[in-house]
Amino acid sequence: MNKKKFIKLIILALIVIISNILIFNYCNLENRNITLSYKIVSDNQDTYQLFYGNDTVWNEEQSQSLNYAEARKQESLKYTISNNIQYLRFDLGNQTSNINISDIKLSYLNKSVYLDLDQMVDKNNQNQVEEIQRVGNSFDIKTNGTDPYIVYKVDPKAFEDFDSYKNTVNNILKIVICIVIDMLLLVVLRKSRSVFTLLQELKNNKTLILNLSKNDFKTKYAGSYLGIVWAFIQPIVTIVVYWFVFGVGLRAGSPIKGVPFILWLMGGLVPWFFFQEALLNATNCMLEYSYLVKKVVFKVSILPIVKIVSALFVHLVFVGFLFVVAGIYGFYPSMYTVQLIYYSFCVFVMVLGISYATCAIMIFFKDLGQIINIFLQIGIWMTPIMWSYTMVPEGYQWILKLSPMYYVVEGYRDTFLNHIWFFQRYFETVYFWIITLGLFALGAMIFKKLKPHFADVL
Repeated sequence: MNKKKFIKLIILALIVIISNILIFNYCNLENRNITLSYKIVSDNQDTYQLFYGNDTVWNEEQSQSLNYAEARKQESLKYTISNNIQYLRFDLGNQTSNINISDIKLSYLNKSVYLDLDQMVDKNNQNQVEEIQRVGNSFDIKTNGTDPYIVYKVDPKAFEDFDSYKNTVNNILKIVICIVIDMLLLVVLRKSRSVFTLLQELKNNKTLILNLSKNDFKTKYAGSYLGIVWAFIQPIVTIVVYWFVFGVGLRAGSPIKGVPFILWLMGGLVPWFFFQEALLNATNCMLEYSYLVKKVVFKVSILPIVKIVSALFVHLVFVGFLFVVAGIYGFYPSMYTVQLIYYSFCVFVMVLGISYATCAIMIFFKDLGQIINIFLQIGIWMTPIMWSYTMVPEGYQWILKLSPMYYVVEGYRDTFLNHIWFFQRYFETVYFWIITLGLFALGAMIFKKLKPHFADVL
């Protein structure tokens, strides 16, 4: 083994060790609330409320109300409660009713614990309950007042089981993440020549990249009366149209309490516009600059990054526009604002990795441009940007989170609105960089493989 390979192995080993230590120390599942659910059939429509706390002094802040909408039809009511509470109070509507309740359980992730039903029939825990009869895993309950309820003392062991289950799932996820990252690093090492050669070319030509980017930005709208103003008109019009349709026409509200819908919408559209313009322009860069590609001495690997930097100029203006709109509504820059550099870098690296593959393939398969346009049309609705992922049932939200752009869009909103640091989203951050670095390595290999044939095809 020569000295160069030995140094690479040492560096790889250090990266693997450090990354694994960081993952096991800092990547933990978020403390999710517990779900309490039960099935109910009643002869009256009514409102059912659940109180929870560590004593029997009940307050509205620690309660949830759900409507039973259709009499004599079974419905499932699901409440979100805090972890490690001691008491529950089941309010059974506001009128005299005959009720059947079944399958009362606490759930966390995919683990469920059924409540001890013997407690439910204890008359010392009841108010305005005329009769309660247990039938297997269900109860037939007859109430006789406007405030009937049953108080239940939760077994602490249920929460201990949830904590143990959470730790098990957490450790499994950490092991899987470490294995994936280690395998990705091994692939990068094996194909390191393609990646490192590409990075070296970008470093050596940074001045040329900046000059070409400025020139590309200026010449794109040369000859028109408004010039570069056209770069901002279409995205602004798009934002206004979406805001009018969703915010005014459909009266959609912001998923974040106290945040105007237009500000929440812009937090998602601004990074998406950057991604969209950068990807489209970088994909077509080899065809647009074919006269440079044919030159033997020109480093064609810098062309995708030229297009992305050109799109970055527009993006920076829109970020400034977002600051202005946020300021109008009373949302001012904070210490979290520095994250914009990080999230913009995330988009930059991701789109660069993708565009190295797409711009190379585009030369041989020109239909790819149309495919990407369709992909972007679907992507803007699936990310999601105009609507909140919380509208999707919790069990299916992970599908939307598979898109790396979900991480960036929510990151911009975290920066301006939620005030959450990127490292607080442990697993989403790790997942994003696994996907992004994988795309970058794949894009670099495809680009190097096809590069010798560019001039011949063009």
